This record gives sequence, C-alpha cells and structure tokens, in this order.
Amino acid sequence: MRFFCLLFLPLVFVVSDAYGQEAQAIKQHRSEVMGEVFVTIPFTPVLFAQHETTVAQWQFFLADSKYAWDHKPHFAQSPDHPVVMVTLQDAQAFCAWLTDKERQQGKLQESQSYRLPTSEEWDTAVGLLRTRKTDLDMDEQVRDDRAFPWGQEWPPPKGVGNFAEGEIPNYSDGQIFTAPVGQFKASAEGLYDLAGNVWEWTWKGEVRAEQDGVLRGGSWAYFRSDCLRSSYLYKVPGQLRMPTVGFRCVFEDRQRTAVMLVTMEQEKKRLRDQRRNEVMGGPVNRSEVEEMRKKLMSTDASRALPDAAALKPATAGNVYKNSLGMEFVPLGDHKLAGAMEVRVQDYEIWLKGAGREWTDKPGFLNTATHPAVGVSWQDAQAFCRWLSARDRSLKLIPEQAMYRLPTDVEWSAMAGLVDEKGTDPAVKDKGDQRHFPWSPEGSFPPPMLSTNLDAAKISGYSDSFSYTAPVNAEPPNRLGIQGLGGNAAEWCEDFWPGLDTDRVVRGGSWLTADREKLLTSARRHYAADKAGADIGFRVILQLQVP
Repeated sequence: MRFFCLLFLPLVFVVSDAYGQEAQAIKQHRSEVMGEVFVTIPFTPVLFAQHETTVAQWQFFLADSKYAWDHKPHFAQSPDHPVVMVTLQDAQAFCAWLTDKERQQGKLQESQSYRLPTSEEWDTAVGLLRTRKTDLDMDEQVRDDRAFPWGQEWPPPKGVGNFAEGEIPNYSDGQIFTAPVGQFKASAEGLYDLAGNVWEWTWKGEVRAEQDGVLRGGSWAYFRSDCLRSSYLYKVPGQLRMPTVGFRCVFEDRQRTAVMLVTMEQEKKRLRDQRRNEVMGGPVNRSEVEEMRKKLMSTDASRALPDAAALKPATAGNVYKNSLGMEFVPLGDHKLAGAMEVRVQDYEIWLKGAGREWTDKPGFLNTATHPAVGVSWQDAQAFCRWLSARDRSLKLIPEQAMYRLPTDVEWSAMAGLVDEKGTDPAVKDKGDQRHFPWSPEGSFPPPMLSTNLDAAKISGYSDSFSYTAPVNAEPPNRLGIQGLGGNAAEWCEDFWPGLDTDRVVRGGSWLTADREKLLTSARRHYAADKAGADIGFRVILQLQVP
C-alpha cells in the first residue's frame, strides 16, 4: 500500500519553449500526507495526482479532520479502491484539509495548494488535441470528438479501464464494481483510471449558493461509447452522491501558474499568426470547418417519426398519438395528458428545427427514450409553442388547440390526488401527508422496481437505474400515465406565489429519496430560466380554449 510511504520533493515548475519543449528539468511533486505522486502534464501548470483518491486516504482525512461523513456503497471496498459516495463539497473539503495540513507541516508555501481540477485541465490531462495544439484541422477536430482516453479504438483494447463488466462486446476487465487504483494501463504522463473506475469531480471555482460540478472519465457502471469519450461532460448538482463518483486532486503553485499562462498565451499567439500566413495569407475559416464537422457527425433524428398521414386527429375522450409519436390519454373535458414525459428524441427534433443547442444537457447516459432533463421552464414553453404549430399544420389538432404545460391542479389530478386544501401551490405544499403517486394509502418505500429514485438512500427499496430511466420504465397508473413517481421532476405552468421569477415543479426524480419530498402533494419551485439535471416536463393537449 502506498499510504504514508512517500517523501515530499520540491516542485520545479515547467516553463515551455515553443509551446511544448521543456526549458527546465521537471521533478514530480509528492505528498507525504496523502502518499501520492503528482505528475506534470504538458500545457497545463497544475500537476495531477496519478491515482484517484483512495478509501485509505479518505479514512485518514475523516479521522484527522473529524469531518462528518458516513456513506458507504452497497459493495465491499478495500483501502486501495477509489473512495465513492462523495459530493463536490466533500471532495473540496478533502483538498482544503490536505492544503492546510501540509502548510502547517511546512511542506507547502502560501502560494501552493491542492484542489480539484477544472474541466479544461482535465481535458489536457486526458490528452485532447485541442488543448495541446492550436488551429486543429477538420480531421483533427473529428478525431478529437471521437477520441477515448486510450485512443480511437472501440471496443476498448484489453486492460485500459474498469467499465460495466460484461456490457461491452469483446471486453472484460474482471471487476464487478470498483477496482484498486492503478490496476489498468496508465496514460502517457502516468495517470491511472482516466477511463472508468469512478467518475471524477471537476470544478471551475464559482462561488454561489447552489454549486454544480462536472464529472469526467466514466465509471465501473458505464459501457456506452459516447459516455466514455475523452470529451464527454457530465454536469450534475454538487450534492450528487453516488457509488460511481469519486475524485482526484491536483497540485498548484499560483506564482508559477501565472508565469506559465503568460508564456503559453504568447506562444499560442505566435502559432496562430504563423498559421494565418501559411494558409493562403489569411486566417482559417473556422465556421466552415465547424459546419463540415457537424455534417459529418450529425444524425437524422426524424427518421423514427411516425407517418403523419397514417395518424388520426386528436379527439376529446380518446387516446391520441401525435406527429412525434408522443402518446396522450384523456384528462377531463377537452384535454389530453401526455402519458409519458417528453423524451430526448422529441426535444432534440425541436432543437434541430429551431437551430438551437442543448446547453444544459446532462452528461450521463440519456438515450432517445429517456426524459429530456436539463430543460428550463422557458425552453419547455418554447417546445410547446413549436409543437402546437407543427401539429396544426399537419391537421392533427384543431386550429384553436394547443400544447402546454400542465397546471399545478392538473398535475395533482394526473397523479390521483384530489380535494387538496388550499388556494395555491405554496399552501398545498405537503398538505396531504399520505398520498404518493404509487400509493394513495401512503405506502413508503414504494414497491421494488416500481419507479426511479435515489434508491441507495432509501432503506428497503431498489431500482434498476443510476440516473434517468426510459420514460416507459414505470408502470402506468389508472389513467394510463407513467413517470409521476420519479425519474424526472416536471415543470408546471404556475407561478410560485410571491416570486414572479419562479415556477412550480412537481414529482420526485432519480435524485430524490426523502419521504416528504416524494409525497404527491410536495412542490418545489425554481427560476423559469433554470435547468436542472433532474427536471424535465410533460405536456397537456388542450383541444378547446376555455
């Protein structure tokens, strides 16, 4: 075991010549307290820990700092496995403790510290070309987008990482859950487990009440190629605590960082000027390169759409399928309710037609039939307006009909909660203490595998999903509606009383575990322009304007 066996050596900072040729000798930095080697990475001033933070290192931190933490995964881990179940705040606390401890021991100067890497620094560590070369050509950009930490090959070559065992054809790593750190092939700079084992927290250092982080690198539970690519970003709330999530530290000397960044920017400018002179005496047309790349990488989401000519127009009291293949069930007079949450494939067709980017799309596994999350109330409204115009033009809904978000009252009706006391959502919040979407009688926890929640935190319950699930994974209720119990929380039409900027959100999600928050009567509220990794929406089809 490596713990407490290494000595501290002084760092000699990298000053690059010609943007990559070392002008000074480089020595590794070693943390005596952590028992970890930190190595230099070309084109970034910080040094990266060779390994993900281990259970042994974490346990020493807990004992020394008295930090309040008691979370274990559902599987056994030895001291040399990467610690999991740590939030962004937990990982930051570890870095702060390590910095303070080594400063007290005289091992660090005031300008030196440990912290989490930024996502951009992680890009450099994993070897993305865009961080190590200026002015990539079109082929290099495409290769960068397709790159894995081990190269371009798929399935992965033997021994490159710990992924979902048995899920990748022709690949096996011999590990069911986490593996001891350093068991798989290292990167060119000597970093282990950049691919798989556990997701690693990165953070830009913003100071705000609600912190989000970006996870990088995949984990032992992942197997899809797109989730394991070097460029893949998984934006999540900072309070996320999962058996697939850990972290590694970086070491920084701020004085040397300042020197290196100036040198790097000067060299980038020199190379950009040189490149302009080489390419027809002028700058590269980056917009044309990007457009070509998009064409090469694009897919036609509309190929799976139903034949509009074969669809029957919507009528009151009858089940209906619209032009996107979304299904609707009757909900009172002249209204139909979306049987499922709006899917990724539905949302992406709108984005494509509107020429928009999904800026807050979460980074986890989220296939075409999963709910569209990372969607603001404003974007959900824009989707409804677009869908209304689309289906009117196809003569599938009347001219006066429209798609819209459900009201707070309609959402309760869909979930089977009636006769709530109170005049507005704030008054009704948690007013009924028995009713759940899966049980009017107050049964908690829900039946096994009946919905998609943060199951690791609910005693006596489990489900099959770490993040979102396909929208049809939950059994329908008596109205034929699915997904009200969990999976994605859902925007409603209503303002939150007293806050003109906020709108009502209903239902549990894959991040919810508390009993009170899962009550059918529970409400949340968020700013209309906010997008969360657990918030999606469903729509109502209003056939006649009241």
